[in-house]
Amino acid sequence: MIELNSPVWLTLDSASGGVGSLLDRLLRKEGDFRENMEALSEELGHQLSYYSATAYALPHLAALCAGLPEEDQIFLIAQIGPAVAAEADQPLEPASAAFQEFQQGLEGLGPLTKRLAASPEAARLLAEDVELGQQFALAALSIVGDRRHAYGLYLLSSSCWEEGAVACECGWEEETLPLAERPDCLIPASTGPWDGQFTGQEAAWLQGLLALAGDDQISSALPLVYGMGVCPDCGKREPFWNWLYRFLEDC
Repeated sequence: MIELNSPVWLTLDSASGGVGSLLDRLLRKEGDFRENMEALSEELGHQLSYYSATAYALPHLAALCAGLPEEDQIFLIAQIGPAVAAEADQPLEPASAAFQEFQQGLEGLGPLTKRLAASPEAARLLAEDVELGQQFALAALSIVGDRRHAYGLYLLSSSCWEEGAVACECGWEEETLPLAERPDCLIPASTGPWDGQFTGQEAAWLQGLLALAGDDQISSALPLVYGMGVCPDCGKREPFWNWLYRFLEDC
């Protein structure tokens, strides 16, 4: 964990350069926690872009989160999800100092996220706020699951998970594939029941987390985005994720 008075913070970027002061306010518990956390989330996750300050902020947020009440732990994790997921778009070099900081933050936030998912009190809080439940589930995917999948789902949120941009290597592509209409070119996956653990099928535990909040938006799309696509032009079968990532790379 790099202290906030270290010169390294002067070399890091964020949306407007205010990470250090916001972190300082959070750690000192100055002002309204949720307002400060929302501002930091916007600073680090603006437009789902990755900022170098994220890696160095995560260990501080993990340490802070451990001492918060459950309702604030849920809020912190939910808010930081987009910033964590954005790393999938610009993966850190494993040998870099930034990667080590990033991993330290995830190692702190991961167990907290899993414990909250099993907490009856957390389940009650998530059930009271569908949007918060959605945010927490996607953040959990970012922290303990596949960050590329989380990044993709955050991108799909711009259409409320009703449309997706896809491309096959043969050249066929569709910018607004109507997921809500369950097109014939998509073969849904079976997500199966969730046993409360974060092992096994990722789609099952993500579906389980979303069910805690009574979500019916992301949950409807999950069988499709975790399923297979069959190209209408060439007939090739491949995971929907491949279609999505290829479109993003071709943009």
